[in-house]
Amino acid sequence: MSMSRRTFGQGAGATMLLNGGLARAFATASDRLTAEQVVQRILNKVASEGQGFKFPGLDTDTFKYGDPATPVTGIVFTFQATFEVLKKAVQAKKNFVITTERMFWQQLDDVRTLKHDTPFEPAGSPETEPVILAKRQYCEENGLVVWRFHDHQLMVRPDLMKAGFGLTAKLGWQDYVVQVQGQMVGIAYSIPETTLKDVARHVARSLDSRDVRVIGDPNLLVKRVGLGAHKLIEILKPLQSCDVVLMSEPQDCDAFPYLRDGISLGLPHPKGLIAITHERFEEWVAESAPAWLKPLVPEVPIEFIPAGDPYWVLPS
Repeated sequence: MSMSRRTFGQGAGATMLLNGGLARAFATASDRLTAEQVVQRILNKVASEGQGFKFPGLDTDTFKYGDPATPVTGIVFTFQATFEVLKKAVQAKKNFVITTERMFWQQLDDVRTLKHDTPFEPAGSPETEPVILAKRQYCEENGLVVWRFHDHQLMVRPDLMKAGFGLTAKLGWQDYVVQVQGQMVGIAYSIPETTLKDVARHVARSLDSRDVRVIGDPNLLVKRVGLGAHKLIEILKPLQSCDVVLMSEPQDCDAFPYLRDGISLGLPHPKGLIAITHERFEEWVAESAPAWLKPLVPEVPIEFIPAGDPYWVLPS
């Protein structure tokens, strides 16, 4: 079974990666566990726990960079394979990075190894854009392999959706969980009554976030907090049943203006919105992943490296 949508030439990927320091030490260690074998163990577990179900045409969870046949020195789980995360992986002497989100920022982010580039790439080609090229070169030089584990992870670990991606524990709201039906994230929180500004402060402190944004009356009394994902369509239901909704990575073109108009109209709902970054909402999935994977891959060390909150805001 091919573990990547790319076709690697015979020995081509391995030859390139042998130029990297981490891979060089294992050039003759054919008996060592490879990245492809690690992924196969993961997919076997997915098939087992998912009653054999597989996402049709699952293009997201593929090798994003490097040769799948590379021997693994260690595994890093992260929310996003940023350049800083890649550097920390190299420092930790771990050459296989498993990322929840995209490495090259596009939906499929399928970028070939440098070996497969042609000298006739058109001007402006994403593969030769300076930031992408520098990131690719760093991976080549250090023998890194990157694989995305997103859709499969949600299939084999459905508790992540029910538990708010580990958000519940970070917020300390385990005793306030209310199960709800017909929503993308199937829980809400029934918390002791407090003001919207104090709920937002609690979220910022609990998640160590520097850029929590809020819409609504700061003195609004809040007793029920809903959860949503990234788009207005995904938060419409909880907005109608909760005092405030906590969501991540909202689009300025839909969620924010909807809340502003809805509140101005004086309708019973919507009342308020708390917006945090994608990382602060979902990074806890990757944080819990090493404990899940270690029994499957006991041969190599595994750790979580946070991608961190990407923004900062000026104090008011």
